[in-house]
Amino acid sequence: MGIMNYCSHDPACALIKVENSSIDYIIADEGFLSRKKKSYQFPLRSMQYCLDYFSIKIEDLDLMTLDYMDFKRSFRTSNNYRLLIGDFLRSRLKIPQSKLNFVNSHHDAHALTAFWPSNFDESTVLIVDGLGSEQQTHSIFYMNKDGERKLIFEQKGLGIGALYSLITKSLGFGIGEEGKTMGLAPYGAKYFKIDKQIPSLKGKFFDLYTDYSNQINRSPSMELKLDVMKVTHKNDVYKPYFSRLAYNLQEETERCLNYLASKSMKTTGCKNLCFAGGVALNCVANEKILNKGSAENFFIYPASGDNGIPFGLALAGLEKMQVKLNKLITKKTRKLFAFPYSSDQAPLAKDYMNKFKKTLSNHIVPIRSLDISFISKMLSNDKIIAICSKGIEIGPRALGHRSFLANARNNKMKDIMNKKIKHRELYRPFAPIVLKEYFNQYFTSNTNDHPYMLMAPKCKNIAKKNVPAICHVDDTARVQTVTKDNGVIYDILKKFMEITNIPVLINTSFNDNNEPIVFTRLDAFLTFLNCNADAIVFDDGFIIRKEINEIKKLTVALQNLQKKLKKEYFKKSIKNLTKLNSHTKSSELETFIKFNQNLSTIYKNERLIIKLIDFLTTREKNRFLYLDSYHLKILTKLFSIFGSDVNQFCPKLILINDDFHSEKTIKKNSDFILYNFSSMFYGKFFKSTRLKNCNSFYQMHDKIIKINDTWNIVEKNRNICIEDIAESYEHNINTTINDFFKKI
Repeated sequence: MGIMNYCSHDPACALIKVENSSIDYIIADEGFLSRKKKSYQFPLRSMQYCLDYFSIKIEDLDLMTLDYMDFKRSFRTSNNYRLLIGDFLRSRLKIPQSKLNFVNSHHDAHALTAFWPSNFDESTVLIVDGLGSEQQTHSIFYMNKDGERKLIFEQKGLGIGALYSLITKSLGFGIGEEGKTMGLAPYGAKYFKIDKQIPSLKGKFFDLYTDYSNQINRSPSMELKLDVMKVTHKNDVYKPYFSRLAYNLQEETERCLNYLASKSMKTTGCKNLCFAGGVALNCVANEKILNKGSAENFFIYPASGDNGIPFGLALAGLEKMQVKLNKLITKKTRKLFAFPYSSDQAPLAKDYMNKFKKTLSNHIVPIRSLDISFISKMLSNDKIIAICSKGIEIGPRALGHRSFLANARNNKMKDIMNKKIKHRELYRPFAPIVLKEYFNQYFTSNTNDHPYMLMAPKCKNIAKKNVPAICHVDDTARVQTVTKDNGVIYDILKKFMEITNIPVLINTSFNDNNEPIVFTRLDAFLTFLNCNADAIVFDDGFIIRKEINEIKKLTVALQNLQKKLKKEYFKKSIKNLTKLNSHTKSSELETFIKFNQNLSTIYKNERLIIKLIDFLTTREKNRFLYLDSYHLKILTKLFSIFGSDVNQFCPKLILINDDFHSEKTIKKNSDFILYNFSSMFYGKFFKSTRLKNCNSFYQMHDKIIKINDTWNIVEKNRNICIEDIAESYEHNINTTINDFFKKI
């Protein structure tokens, strides 16, 4: 089993079973089961679901593999991370420490998901995300089918993923909503005059480094150093300044990724490229990489973000158990891994299906036999169809098994879908599905193979004329090519082509705004009722909305069933997977949370100040001390509190910029307090022998020191410090030291 070792924004679980020479696996997002998007929940439900798929208990697991943040341990994997209820649940799992395994790094897990589902004999593997183990931002591997995996390079601390997330936040979007920034970006293309108002987002590139130290502070104190305007109302994003900000960010992302892709392949000597990490979901940048031509072959795993990490962790677990992946994983297996649907055709059916069918029967819901011609005719008449087909989507894109389909010929369909179905921002585009054999007729790209909606080819004139609803403002579309392997959507699209002579439909994820993709048939039917689609298609039939009586009463009944199912399944998961039971006292949870919160507060607020005092007062004064203007202010304030002067303890102080090029300035046998440069200094691939005897104040897991309220000097009255002391226990015989502490 593979799960992440902390509460991720995209929690999930994967379980791989190997028996003799056969392999089977299951993977599921926690949010699909909990019905909460970007949940930060512990993947308890998805763990139970994966175990149920194989009909085993947690005690039957041979190994559970975890990733880590700063330390390879199952508790407090980072002292910068506030422990939550999910951490409490993980600490109470029914699994001994002897069965826990740690992957080499978060990016190692990403690399495994990127390479093994590809069909390449060898590949350059590029991982780019916001944050990995020990503050990783991008990593480069060489991998081949013989099982070799070599880390060529990694960068820590700050990168394009962090910058993208921080600008996304400035635009008023939430965690994991970088896709909104990407959708907004092309609207800023025409506002080039506003560049004078926006600070430069351009990083400095050299070797395999991408230096954004002028734009941001590194993790774990990730924050913008730039003075950019922030969205205060959601409609602000339509203003030219913010669309141009998004445009500049997207342009820089494309420049950075093209540089990394090209440089990585030159370094490894292999022109096959596999790409993973959260940044690999940027389909516009992916298309630019593909069309630049540096890569002869290009593969992106559909679950390239953190919801795919558990799959890589489970593969790493097999490696730990001495399973030779190159012997086990055949071409057939690799095709299975690349297939974007789960093999579970009816998730949780035994937990709710009988009650679901009974509820539909009680409300006399007419279920028609599946009629592909009828469904396709409805689509041609601008009706919107929901699809809930066998196999669960793997990754964040809906690829036809949990989708809404609509007619792309109608130029108004985008607005209709936004208002009637998705209830989302008007600048966000809708993606198309196209019969693969017609791709080149409608779109321009270096390949007609686009199975995962992870690239954005250009729309040809025929597309802009015949299917305008899927053409974004920059004439791109996030295309999915469809073949017989895609199941019922292929049959529908094929019949739609016969009726209309158009091989393209709108395909968007089957969920309401701020809701995860539907998981069960129950979830699907509820979302169908709430989103005003015209019909819903299952594998064994379909239901037309107009033929349902008393929709409100039916919706309430199904909502109650869903609520009950969610609660029962969660409690079942706790009971089966943890040591907790009905006799466990709530004080056990409270003690855990309070104890860890106190540790986190102490670590965050006091530890670094004490460390800084020790660093400054114990270091050799004849050594040079390099720091930037920010930390000079920190030192000046600190020494003023202690009634001293910076130069008394730091006579050889030199002020420099804190960036990746600081190395050229720092002399040997020196000390430095440079937050961003420390990430390069501690990198595995930092080659300077001259700085071997230099000391960095900051470690990689340190946050940046901030001046807080306890540093401020607050005077009640002016010029009476001596009088205050004279009235204290130091002089006044009627006052004790206890009175002093009571007073302050």
